[in-house]
Amino acid sequence: MKLKGLLTPEEIAQAIKKTSHYLEREGLAPGQLLRYRLSMEEALLFYQEKLGQDTPVFLNCRKCQGDLEVILKVSGDGYDPFGGDDPLQDRIMEKLDVLPVWESDARENRIRYSFPLYNTASKNYRFAWKYVSSQKNILFISIFLQLLSVVLGVVAPVLSARVIVGYMESEISKIVAIAVVLLVVRGLKNIFLVLSNRGYNKVYCRTLSLLENDLIQNTLRIKNSCLDEKGSGLFIQRLTNDTSRLATGFNRIADMITQMLNYIGILLAILVVSPIGFLLTFILLLIESMMEIYRTRRLCEDDRIYRTANEKFSGFVSETIRGARDVKLLNSEESFCREARERVQNANDKRLIMQGRSWSMKLARWQVGEVGTFLFIIMLALAIKYHFQEPAMVIVIYNYFSSLDVRAVTLAGEFMEFVKDFNLSVERVCALVINPEFPKERFGSETLSHPKGEIVFDNVTFAYPSGNPTVPAPKVLNNMSFTIKAGEMAALVGKSGCGKSTVFNLMCRLYDQQKGRILLDDTDIRDLDRDSIRDNMTVVSQSPYIFHLSVRENLQLAKEDMTEEEMKHVCKLACIDDDIEAMQNGYDTIIGEGGVNLSGGQRQRLAIARSLLKDYRVILFDEATSALDNVTQSKIQKAIDSISADRTVILIAHRLSTVINADHIMYMEDGRIIAEGTHEELLNSCESYRLLYKEEITGKNKESNG
Repeated sequence: MKLKGLLTPEEIAQAIKKTSHYLEREGLAPGQLLRYRLSMEEALLFYQEKLGQDTPVFLNCRKCQGDLEVILKVSGDGYDPFGGDDPLQDRIMEKLDVLPVWESDARENRIRYSFPLYNTASKNYRFAWKYVSSQKNILFISIFLQLLSVVLGVVAPVLSARVIVGYMESEISKIVAIAVVLLVVRGLKNIFLVLSNRGYNKVYCRTLSLLENDLIQNTLRIKNSCLDEKGSGLFIQRLTNDTSRLATGFNRIADMITQMLNYIGILLAILVVSPIGFLLTFILLLIESMMEIYRTRRLCEDDRIYRTANEKFSGFVSETIRGARDVKLLNSEESFCREARERVQNANDKRLIMQGRSWSMKLARWQVGEVGTFLFIIMLALAIKYHFQEPAMVIVIYNYFSSLDVRAVTLAGEFMEFVKDFNLSVERVCALVINPEFPKERFGSETLSHPKGEIVFDNVTFAYPSGNPTVPAPKVLNNMSFTIKAGEMAALVGKSGCGKSTVFNLMCRLYDQQKGRILLDDTDIRDLDRDSIRDNMTVVSQSPYIFHLSVRENLQLAKEDMTEEEMKHVCKLACIDDDIEAMQNGYDTIIGEGGVNLSGGQRQRLAIARSLLKDYRVILFDEATSALDNVTQSKIQKAIDSISADRTVILIAHRLSTVINADHIMYMEDGRIIAEGTHEELLNSCESYRLLYKEEITGKNKESNG
């Protein structure tokens, strides 16, 4: 795609819109597309300021050696739009996979944006074959059996034609002999077809299992920042619909190819019987096939845009279902329904455009086919009139043509449509595995065999991704430093939003800090392997997720080989054992999704029990007693005291009464530790801590008097 114009505001906007649409249709990831738009806009506005609105500009978008390229040429003196002090451009450039390259000569500035494509057809097929290859023997046998079925399918019409000739010549014995052969041929054809389909189904089921298992593993390795940004709808669509299309891909393609071979055999049979009929049929099929190729290419481009819109709708629906109770309690059904309507309308509008264009092209192709059929019928009539062909053979030729004209082109269209759809599905699945748009968690190689549990934050700075390169993310932690000794019970306190939970997220490497170091036993956690961190450190959060499984199965997620005694022991420590025993099926009671049929306190206590099953050296409690009544909180506090004898325990608490016995309390404010010590020491040395404690005591007194 090539564009020429000037650096006027209108033409800049139009150029960015058209090139963005081209890159989107070719499969550029949404994040990279956004960064390209912003960077290109900044570059063009830079040249507009330096060279004026009347400056000629040329844009060229193309594919080059498997990559997408955008080349910008601006006439005039040489100015580097990336070489100055532009914070916005710098932030955008940080996130581009490949940095744009600027060069100039005496008359022209040239900028080249290059975007690696991870979704070329060859890469897609290699990726998909990785999952199918374990079943390749079954696949090849199924293809061979279907080919035999196709060969017999080509022979059958020839035999049928001989039966017609036999009827016309009244040769009864000949008709019977041919009928016997035809019975055997068709019977074997059906048997081979059923056996091949059974093989295809085995390949599909086993491939789908391998693929979904691998994809779930890869999804769980994706960085939390990416999961936050993309939303659940994207992953649900790709883990369900797209994996199914990928798993059936090679089966369906092989099936369609063998069917097409059947039609090629019929076409060759027409050639033998009537060369003129073959020529007319071939030309007609060629024209219709070219029209189908164009239709399916446009359909694929439109489908990519539709699926992106549908992912946004699916994600919103998923969130609405999970948060249905809150929606009702907020009396916000109308606003949620309105948002859902807008999203589904957007997705359906994209689908209408896609289907409308596709059906218009189908209509054009059908009309061409109808004209071709008319000409073919006239040709056969003339062949009979002028004795070029016997009536019996004309019937055979017409039957051959009838089986080819509509069905062959339809199959060709379906084949091309499926291949495009298959490629798009593979591209979307493959992206979850290898595309940098979905970055994976990376761990080091060092191992801590017997960690003690000392935690050190050394000038740590962190900000959550803003999702918009033009907006700098606010710092949540700002040069934070502290040390928690092994075996210590420590506490982080402070007002809501000061960054307490973020500290835990960084300790467990759910996110990575931008600056500074976090040490576990004098080792930077970025150098440690996954097990050294995740097997030795856990978080009991204020909103733990309880899965739609039995109580027993929820606990087994932490330790598959737990014994009955271990299970009941940790539940007793967490003060949840009596509640479980009172349930209808005890430990085998199924819990609703997200623990919906448990109280907030029960969910937290079950999560505490789950965390106690592993011998974690560091246990982090993030408001883990916030939903408990005073009696249960007291019991949990005793349980925490008992497990902290040889472990490092760190608590985040809104209620200071839960941490006053901690060995080490740190008061946070504006992303820093501003004071630390024991409860008594902080009451004497930290005014903010003293006021917070005073507010809590005052609130309790009011509750008691009330």
